[in-house]
Amino acid sequence: MGFIAIQIGLILFAYLIGSIPNGLWIGKVFLKIDLREHGSKNIGASNALRVMGLKLGILTFALDALKGALPIIIVRILKTTIELTTNIVIFDQPYDYEIIFGVVAVIGHTFPLFNHFKGGKAVASSAGIVLSLTPIAGILCILTYIIVVILTKYASLGSTFAALTVFVAALIEFWLRDILLEQLFVLIVYTLMILFIFYRHRENYKRLLKGTENKMSFTKKKA
Repeated sequence: MGFIAIQIGLILFAYLIGSIPNGLWIGKVFLKIDLREHGSKNIGASNALRVMGLKLGILTFALDALKGALPIIIVRILKTTIELTTNIVIFDQPYDYEIIFGVVAVIGHTFPLFNHFKGGKAVASSAGIVLSLTPIAGILCILTYIIVVILTKYASLGSTFAALTVFVAALIEFWLRDILLEQLFVLIVYTLMILFIFYRHRENYKRLLKGTENKMSFTKKKA
């Protein structure tokens, strides 16, 4: 029963961490602006980059990514500590159980308690999960986003190709390491995360087809 309480507590913690609206408070603290009133009016890292400039955009991305990674890191440390000190296995599932807590943080990021359940599009927080579980895929994901955005000036396209890169890179990594079956659950969750990111960008895709999608200009909003 005690371990069940710990797991429930960790799930609530992950959701609350995910709910922190980094883009919102960064805009108010550094530039005295409300990010919800500028650009696409989204509080995620892409709009932060578009509205607040490169430095604050990167800061927003890093903190949003940390939201996805931190619950996984904490669960990993807690799991190792308890099992080493008590010889009791608290997470005995045959797959990487940690990813579930990262996904809860992504849900918090997307539907944040602290911003009327209106959050980002799950890209940066999902990148945090990928970086913590499959670092190579995570790095390739970020590089893909940067390259696509530089070439096209469309954050939505950058996010789309970055998400696809995660799936391909993780699949190749698991296959080369001969752990595809052992990590199948992670790959399934990655797939669901990617589909969710696509769903969150559905309006962007419509604007892309119409030629009305907002482009990145990397200009900084003046206070």
